[in-house]
Amino acid sequence: MSSALPIRAKVIAVTSGKGGVGKTNISVNLAVALASRRRRVCLFDADTNQANVNILLGLRPTLTLEQVLDGRHPIDDILLKAPGNISIVPAASGIANGTDLDETRRERLSEALFSLERDFDYLLVDTAAGASQDVVFFLRAAALVVLVITPEPTSLTNAFSLIRVMRREGVHTPIQVIVNQVADAQEFRAVFRRFKGAVEKYLQCHVDAIGHVVSDETVATAVRIQRPVIFLRYDAPASLCFYELAQQLDHLASDHLPANTGSLAAAVDRASIGTAESRIPVSEPHALGRTRAGDLLSHVVEAVRSTPDLNQDDMAAGIGALISAFIHRFGTLPFPIDRMLYQYLEHNGYPAEPSRSIILTLENLYERHERKPLRDIEASVAKLMADAHEDEARMAALAQHVAQSFKRQFGHPPPLSGSAMIESVALGQHAPQTLRRLQHAIEEALQARAASPVELSAPSQGASE
Repeated sequence: MSSALPIRAKVIAVTSGKGGVGKTNISVNLAVALASRRRRVCLFDADTNQANVNILLGLRPTLTLEQVLDGRHPIDDILLKAPGNISIVPAASGIANGTDLDETRRERLSEALFSLERDFDYLLVDTAAGASQDVVFFLRAAALVVLVITPEPTSLTNAFSLIRVMRREGVHTPIQVIVNQVADAQEFRAVFRRFKGAVEKYLQCHVDAIGHVVSDETVATAVRIQRPVIFLRYDAPASLCFYELAQQLDHLASDHLPANTGSLAAAVDRASIGTAESRIPVSEPHALGRTRAGDLLSHVVEAVRSTPDLNQDDMAAGIGALISAFIHRFGTLPFPIDRMLYQYLEHNGYPAEPSRSIILTLENLYERHERKPLRDIEASVAKLMADAHEDEARMAALAQHVAQSFKRQFGHPPPLSGSAMIESVALGQHAPQTLRRLQHAIEEALQARAASPVELSAPSQGASE
């Protein structure tokens, strides 16, 4: 990089075709690993629906980018200092919608982004999953796209669809793949070889692999306590993978990416003047502007209202056909389904029954599609305990219900680990009243046994008393 040019951060977009592949966890740990190499790292949380970056780091932001756009705070005020000497821009909404801002707010946004690009070596952008226009904006603005996949077929097919959308939208940012949750390097190579073959054969697109992250129980533990796995155990198998990924990414960005490629500030400026990079490509003959799209929607709504014999099944079938055609062509839903659900629930005042029906329907769909429960056993137990917090009667009823369900399913009572109970008592994890109740229950059990002795099996020879 020439000294005459301004120092500009490398903008790296970390993305995935679907949720649940560990994209945000990789973003966080990769940022920390890069910072350990004495690099100045800023992590953008561009997944505004989930905002998982601050959750994984145990942070509670009080300011957002909105305060910068309003002129109330400079960009430095909203940056969160996270463990590992990294900075966080929490829930960075509004960046991709630069065309919707007035001139003053757009200039503030552009200046704030340029300031960050001058002050950091890396801007890691944790995008939302999928192929929405917001995601495409960040992929276009980046110098490099890091695409996270797993060995699961749904992850591979959704990642394939994301690349297809990128090519259709004219996004030619280089792509480096990280294969997450693999058993070893051999599985990583097999999964990437299969994915790379499909992408090159059907999309005529080149992708490289920057590395992999092995399956590691330490990662789940780190997520639960809201810390990067690198801090929990620097020598854990996953931690070693993150250090290797940071080394590879740093080498790639320093030696193989042209200087001054990728800029969020420049992308906002381009969007404000409507250049070809931010518009739908002219090769699309039926591209609609907002006004025409709104007119078309009005005509559709009026047709629905004025058709007397249109029944519910016909309307549902028609909507289903439109959505299927849209997904087939563009590889994504025509609208963000999660935002629609939030708006629906809010508009209806969060009624209990519709909310419960929607949640159960989505859980059933997930379980049928993925062939596994939405929540693991630990998450289910945690939810039950949270529901019964500070309600001992309800906790007891839940425990009894779980025990009965276990017995119905397996034909015998659930095994209870005495050693685990003793260890928890030794660690002081029970309140004094709980210990008194436990002592009382033990005394009653001993008295009952003394009153009604039962036959004991004879100890085996050589057994100690």
